[in-house]
Amino acid sequence: MDLMAPPDRRKFQVRCDAGSQGRFEVGTDTLSVRVGQRMRAGKDEEMWDSVQILCKEQSDGSLTVEVVVCHPDWEEARTIAAIHSRPQDDGTASPSLKCDLQLSGPGGLQRASGAQ
Repeated sequence: MDLMAPPDRRKFQVRCDAGSQGRFEVGTDTLSVRVGQRMRAGKDEEMWDSVQILCKEQSDGSLTVEVVVCHPDWEEARTIAAIHSRPQDDGTASPSLKCDLQLSGPGGLQRASGAQ
């Protein structure tokens, strides 16, 4: 995993390597990535967006990256990870990156043990 100093005030960065189709890299203030894969639905094949990555700034200035998994048999998508950062917190002793790594349930994402 590369650690890079941000070249400007952009909040998120994405890098995509699509093999022989090329590469893509951009920095931005918000980001939504959908990963689709071919699946069979009855006799037909279709593309299904199975994973979504949603990046946004919260009202308190913190940044959140959510990883959402979708399945055609589920009534709603499920958040399986939420990664939070507080780049505005200068000089704190604790890391400004916190991870919640549990499947969301009826009450939303449950915080993993040890996450704050």
